[in-house]
Amino acid sequence: MDNLINNTSCEVQIITPNDGYHYFFGYYDMRATVGDSRRHLCHRVPFMDRLPVAEDVCEIGYVEDGQFFKIGETTAWNFQQGAMLQFHPFLPDTVIYNVYEDGKFMTLTHNFATGEKKYADRATACISPDGKWGLGVNFGRIYDFRPGYGYAGWKDEFANDNAPHDDGVFLVDMESGTSKQILFYDTLAPIAGFNENDKVLVNHITFNTTSDLFVMLFRNFANGDGAWSTSLVVCDLEGNARTVLPNTYVSHYCFADSFHLVAHCTVGGVTSMFNIDLRDGSAENYYMPYFDLPGNPDIHCNVLPDDHYIIGDGYPKNRYRYLMAYNVKTGAEKELLRAKTDVPITNDIRCDLHARYVFDNKYISFDTTHNGRREIALISAEILNF
Repeated sequence: MDNLINNTSCEVQIITPNDGYHYFFGYYDMRATVGDSRRHLCHRVPFMDRLPVAEDVCEIGYVEDGQFFKIGETTAWNFQQGAMLQFHPFLPDTVIYNVYEDGKFMTLTHNFATGEKKYADRATACISPDGKWGLGVNFGRIYDFRPGYGYAGWKDEFANDNAPHDDGVFLVDMESGTSKQILFYDTLAPIAGFNENDKVLVNHITFNTTSDLFVMLFRNFANGDGAWSTSLVVCDLEGNARTVLPNTYVSHYCFADSFHLVAHCTVGGVTSMFNIDLRDGSAENYYMPYFDLPGNPDIHCNVLPDDHYIIGDGYPKNRYRYLMAYNVKTGAEKELLRAKTDVPITNDIRCDLHARYVFDNKYISFDTTHNGRREIALISAEILNF
């Protein structure tokens, strides 16, 4: 591990093969493993140093005991979130990911043991924890906003409309495979605090732990000074939306329970990690010293429900990405490791660590380029003992 500076009590294991391909999982809040099974989902691609184009094929599969096992392929992917690949929450040997087939972007539920495939009529940005629902958004609009999060082959038919009525958020019934629009940009924009001159979109969207609410980061395209504004909006499955934090800074987040959101955001003029109660908008500042330092503007946060450790990485400092942990009960924090970043990096093809709990929450996995290629690494969660 010549290129990795890590805590001496933290053994780092690379679980993907060194076979000339690049491996990554994607976002920190997807189901990469199931129970204590040693299968870890991943994407496999032949390049790492440019944005994907519409024709680029990404292999979908899992690694086990150092070997890659292919499940399928997709052209609906990006380096930040992959193809939204994740294990189904209760169906065995079944994964969910986005595909482009027959001229349409769709969500595929794929049993890789039997080969059975089931399609939903729209690509989804998240799946509810009970497996019943998906939320569809316009990945073409996202691509125009931030290419690292959209799909290159999806052209936004509403690109010239600031807040189109026929675009917004679509609730996907994963059993029937059909979707319906429940949020409309022209009505959602003023609720979120934007005006008719703002071109708006949903950038991130996530179900809560009980599958009856979801939150979204509702944003406007960057204005003249290159900045965008974010409103944190919460909504039920009927489309009843309200804004919790209007026109401010809100970045990465995760649910701590059904109504509490851990988020890096600005509340009352203070930017920090907060625990936000979605019912009344009250916010508790965690005062995490490391991530409040200049040059640490964000954290890809992850927390288990009923757990008191927040883990996450910010952006590189002095060519290293730091994986940090924070004890909510005591206020203590700990550097778990530093992963060197020596490969070409731009905003949209960067490799964030995106640390996630895996293998029945006994381990933490993360994406990394410290060996000069995209890989998935593993450490024991026993390091969270402070």
